[in-house]
Amino acid sequence: MDGALFGTETEYACAGNLSPAEAASRVKDGVFSERKYGLIEPAPREWGEVPGNGGFLFNGGRLYLDSGHLEYATPECRSLHDIVAAERGGDQILVAAVVDLKVENEIFFIKNNTDHFGHTYGYHENYCLRVSPRSRDMVQGLLPFLVTRQLFTGSGMFFPAALRGRSGSRSGLLTDSSDPPGKSRFGVFGGGNSAGASRPPVPFQISQRAHFVSVDVSHRVRFGGRPILNLRDEPLAGGRFRRLHIIIGDANRSEWATALKLGTTALVAQLLELGWDPEVELENAVAALKEIARNPYGGWTVRMTDGKTIPAIDIQRVYLLEATKRFLGRDADTDWTLRQWATILNALEMDALRLDGYVDWVTKFLQLSHYAEKAARGWDDPALIKLDLAYHHVDPRVSLYTLLCKQGKIPTLVDDERAERAMHQPPADTRAAGRGHVVRAMAEARADDSIRWEVLARRLGERAVWGDERFVVYEYVDDWRDIRDTGAWHIIPYLIDWGAIAVKDHVLELSDPFRDYAEESERFGKSLPSLLRR
Repeated sequence: MDGALFGTETEYACAGNLSPAEAASRVKDGVFSERKYGLIEPAPREWGEVPGNGGFLFNGGRLYLDSGHLEYATPECRSLHDIVAAERGGDQILVAAVVDLKVENEIFFIKNNTDHFGHTYGYHENYCLRVSPRSRDMVQGLLPFLVTRQLFTGSGMFFPAALRGRSGSRSGLLTDSSDPPGKSRFGVFGGGNSAGASRPPVPFQISQRAHFVSVDVSHRVRFGGRPILNLRDEPLAGGRFRRLHIIIGDANRSEWATALKLGTTALVAQLLELGWDPEVELENAVAALKEIARNPYGGWTVRMTDGKTIPAIDIQRVYLLEATKRFLGRDADTDWTLRQWATILNALEMDALRLDGYVDWVTKFLQLSHYAEKAARGWDDPALIKLDLAYHHVDPRVSLYTLLCKQGKIPTLVDDERAERAMHQPPADTRAAGRGHVVRAMAEARADDSIRWEVLARRLGERAVWGDERFVVYEYVDDWRDIRDTGAWHIIPYLIDWGAIAVKDHVLELSDPFRDYAEESERFGKSLPSLLRR
């Protein structure tokens, strides 16, 4: 997509015989064991990390432990097919590592955003900007779009009985007790502002992440409230570029939904960069987000600051119309996004059932509804949790999503061959290409053999006592300058980062994310054997 660059971060849930934290740690070690998929990073990069917490992959992405779960960050991508392939590549790396470890019947990774016990974990989107993501115009312009885009990006969430009482009747998720067990409580979706008014509520939400949001904007992710828009501005690139960091999105299984989510948001960000003002402002963005999420029947509306109530789909059309005026005919990705965006809004307005197989929440809602209709306990059947989670399993042996794909009910955008290549190869037209080349060269030079793990643990860690427990508290390394300034290259021989790779004080800068750095990475790779011998 012309002028756009994006990447995503997926925090995976884990189920099986091992504790999630132990399973994540074992698989992380398996990914980097014998340098199968990438190279381990010796230095902890954040507070709370330990040495060897993660590493960079041959595909230009990164895999690491975060708060006890595995997180995969894709390489930087410029095309929608590349980002879809990169996400699938990350899924398949985990599945392959589980097989390599011979624990495929003990560890199962799940690509979703809730454990159905009241906890959530994230899926983050990153977009390259040339203006500040913290500007009032950017924030005000994005909020109405992000609140309403869940209509085609939501992955859907069954709300189990154990949680319904915690939210109270205001949640809009209580089933109608007057319906006999097993009776269907759902009907055909449809347009019109009163489409869902006469239908009883069901324990299902359009979006998983929407349920956990408490503030509209915040500089933090977890503490101080989960926001719709995170204002963290960590460019990870040169001074010309900034980073838009969005944490409201669901992790999609549908490749079509993933591509449309990234494509539409990239176009909206470009519109706002150009100074366009959508001239729409919601009265209460958080309330609107949750109200839309709780209604799978259609007829979604939002209240504006002037007191008027308008269809949520009309909000999306404001952005679509302007993007079409400015960008139609620019490139293939842009035209695909504009066409699909228009098609999906029309379908949502007329009959969302048409989007079965394309929009995750519609596909999942139909699967759950069909099961509930036959079950003796209807929507109160606890097996619906398993069915919900089965849709998100990344292991094709147990994945409902994969089964539906094989049955021809869900279209894909990327073939299996391209997805497999994305496990090992980075996109060719971003700095991920240069990074991936150097990481592979470092692995071939066995750079990790130079790490002094025993000294690293002593130098960076110190004992701390909290109550009756003892912990090792680690400092962290912000970038390669920290190693240079402390003269610690004999302990940490290299550091790999998004914007630079350093080996023994020899640095390859990757400040422009739109460059492939082919020549520079080739030279740097050839110099590695001599650098590592120093």
